[in-house]
Amino acid sequence: MKNRFMLVLLAACFIAICGCTESAPQTIDTPVPTHTTPILVTRTYIPTTAMITPTPSVSVSDNTIMISKNMFTPANMTVKAGSTVRWVNGDDHPHRIEFANKDFSTSTYLLGPSQSASQKFDRPGTYDYDCLIHPFMKGTITVVG
Repeated sequence: MKNRFMLVLLAACFIAICGCTESAPQTIDTPVPTHTTPILVTRTYIPTTAMITPTPSVSVSDNTIMISKNMFTPANMTVKAGSTVRWVNGDDHPHRIEFANKDFSTSTYLLGPSQSASQKFDRPGTYDYDCLIHPFMKGTITVVG
């Protein structure tokens, strides 16, 4: 019985010694994996403004007039009868296009930034236009048969 008492006392001491002390939690440095394979990212861009590059000389098939820096580019254009000409405002402020011959077109085109307007030319002739807001901006459309 004495051995049993000693064994229980020894077990109680062991539990008391081990249970009363706590060791600090161990931290293990785990290396962070690096990617050696490139990741492909795909983006879709939706333009919010007109992206037209004006050309110094415009052929009959290219009927776009860019408005930029308070200038029509090109200011003078020749097109075939039945063609449609488009004006695109690339400035950050509005322009109002009006034709000198009010019989030809009674409407004016108010173009805010990035807006465009088109006019069809069915009859041969010379059609002068300007910007009502900036009267120094002038241009001519010549329509050939």
